[in-house]
Amino acid sequence: MMRRLLVGLLVLSTFSVAHTADQTVRGSQLIVKDPSTPERRKITVKAKETASDDTLVGDPVAGGATVTITANGAMPSGETYPLPAGTSPTNQKPFWTGDPLKGFKYRDSRGENGPVRVAQIKLRKGVFQIKVVVDGKLGPVAVVPPSPGSDGCALLTIIGGDSYSVQFADGELTNDGAVLFKVVKPTGEGSCVPTTTSTTSTTTTTTSSSSTTTTTLGFPYVPPPGPAPLRYRDLVFAAVTTTSNVTYGSAVNNSGQTVTLRLDLYEPTGDTVAPRPLIIWVHGGSFSSGDKTSPELVDEANTFARKGYVNASINYRLEPGGCSAGGPTVTCIIAIQEAMQDAQTAVRFFRTNAATYDVDESRIAIGGSSAGAITALNVGFGSSEDATAAVAGAVSLSGANLLGPIDADDPPSLLFHGTADFVVPYQWAVNTFNQAIAAGLDSFLTSWAGAGHVPYVQHRTEILDQTTNFLYWEMDLSNAAQ
Repeated sequence: MMRRLLVGLLVLSTFSVAHTADQTVRGSQLIVKDPSTPERRKITVKAKETASDDTLVGDPVAGGATVTITANGAMPSGETYPLPAGTSPTNQKPFWTGDPLKGFKYRDSRGENGPVRVAQIKLRKGVFQIKVVVDGKLGPVAVVPPSPGSDGCALLTIIGGDSYSVQFADGELTNDGAVLFKVVKPTGEGSCVPTTTSTTSTTTTTTSSSSTTTTTLGFPYVPPPGPAPLRYRDLVFAAVTTTSNVTYGSAVNNSGQTVTLRLDLYEPTGDTVAPRPLIIWVHGGSFSSGDKTSPELVDEANTFARKGYVNASINYRLEPGGCSAGGPTVTCIIAIQEAMQDAQTAVRFFRTNAATYDVDESRIAIGGSSAGAITALNVGFGSSEDATAAVAGAVSLSGANLLGPIDADDPPSLLFHGTADFVVPYQWAVNTFNQAIAAGLDSFLTSWAGAGHVPYVQHRTEILDQTTNFLYWEMDLSNAAQ
């Protein structure tokens, strides 16, 4: 059965039908394996719907596609994999082949674009089929058995065409710890695409004649639909204009000295759109060191500036000695509080000067790494207590919420963390995530088995992609200035 959900701008499809929609397809099999080492991880998705009224809309041979796979349960995970158009530089063969009559098939046996070995979508004699195979031998795979798992989703999106949701919300379930998660023969179908009508809604309910099931949707794992280039999703701008050492305030440190607070501003060169969403980035360094020019922040600021955001990387007060997971000192607690206060000052600075920097006051997000991630979450979960410094979303790489409670009026959060992080223990991030969920908030935790502290280089693509998706949905950027 086809379920049409309008999710973006109208585009001209292969059949000259103007729409971009999500179609649901009855799944048959979802298998997520992690038998031992990461290179042996494997994911298989299959869907087969007879007497289907689904249609093939779009041409991945021309525009490519993406596939997003999520596995939900005790330890949920998800990842978006690119399936680009074009030709292999190795064997000169196209990655995508086919047409709307025969269907389309993607092949990448060498892993030149990532770990997806094969993807297929076709409609023959009323039977609609989808198949995706992800192989850890071809590249990193972050989706692992949720141990135990409850459900899953696979979303195949044709760039410039429709998306196709394969939901595994019921059926025969198999869990083998952290080794295997399997769902076969689901009886229902539903959409994997989140909506932006409610910023606290992360579920969709599919009702059959015999039961009602609810599947958790993962905003970070679902790319915004629509033809490229799409502002706030794609790299729309070729260059970035950087303005260094903008003064955004001053504050007295623990030694009684007045510290001038400065930031570096990153804006898309030649941009005429106003107002624009803003991301404030906060560096790490145990609250005793570090700088706004930290490499991962510079990379993130430049990337999101090219997508159409205004970005600010800030310095803040630092205190000798800093902090460690071994036990907080009085100076450490003061330093954490000072960092939060200074980041809040940065939020207020841009609200006060919104017209000067063409910033959308309702669409301000904050992110950071390590101590900066702690600060970002502290500011995010302090939003309900101070509307002048409230943000619309918080992104954390190797951080946790350390100040104050989490309330139902606080913003959504996206956390990235390695399970072998001994600087900011992984359990702290789990606790933060659980508290946010308990408060009824949208919160997402991407966990990397065996990874340490701030593994940005190893997981750069995943971090940028998930942050892009998360902010697009949660800040309702389809309705922002374009």
